[in-house]
Amino acid sequence: MRIRRLLGLLSKHYAIVLHLVFILIFTLNSRVYGLSTVTFTEGQSIFVDLSLRNLNLIKFPSSGVRVYTSSKVLDIKVDEGNVFVKFMEEVSPSPQEVFFIVPSGGVFSMILVPKEVPAQTIVVRIPKEEVSEALSWETSHSYIAGLKELIKAMYEGKSPRGFSVKEVDEEKSLWNEVKTILKQIYRGATLQGEVYEITNVSKEPVRFVEKEFYEKGILAISLDRHELKPGEKTELYLVKKTKAQRAFEKVIQRMNPLDVLRGEK
Repeated sequence: MRIRRLLGLLSKHYAIVLHLVFILIFTLNSRVYGLSTVTFTEGQSIFVDLSLRNLNLIKFPSSGVRVYTSSKVLDIKVDEGNVFVKFMEEVSPSPQEVFFIVPSGGVFSMILVPKEVPAQTIVVRIPKEEVSEALSWETSHSYIAGLKELIKAMYEGKSPRGFSVKEVDEEKSLWNEVKTILKQIYRGATLQGEVYEITNVSKEPVRFVEKEFYEKGILAISLDRHELKPGEKTELYLVKKTKAQRAFEKVIQRMNPLDVLRGEK
């Protein structure tokens, strides 16, 4: 009887010890690396923390990813859909911007923030169906025809295939005589359309021409009406490149791009 009790007691203590060992191992392993998931959004830069000292992995859902950066402190390698990133040891870098071109046709930006943390694995999710559809729509037209079709779609209040539509109510007035409000943003893979409401708030008629609304980066302009009496409204339609596309092109212009091997080992 005593032997059985002793064996039972030892068995119980052994199970507790094993449980504690398991918890300890799990805790130690969880400190070896960090795992997080991010979702890319066209036109927005995503900030992610990466290990300053260790090799990090940015994992994409498909292969064929291309990487561009003007950073001099990043060591980047691509293997299929895996992008390996390491900060150079001899420097203490600030956040670094990297652009990714994914097979679905989107251009996305990520700000890599060096931190004293373990090696990180970043799993990337991409709304690739919408981006791919938008790119397909954009490339199915010639350059001029694509701009015209986007303006036509905004006139009719229709979203081109794959484009997202964001409702906005933001004042962007340029002159005292008129009130200008940004109402909608149509965002595709590389093109962005904007719809403005213009109101004559003066006591005199006002007349517009398209070139008055031109600024650097605008690709197309269209006015519904060119003359407004006091209190009357009209719509202004602008087309420009998406923020990510513009930023990407700036990087390409000022550097010999780091086009990381297109998935080659």
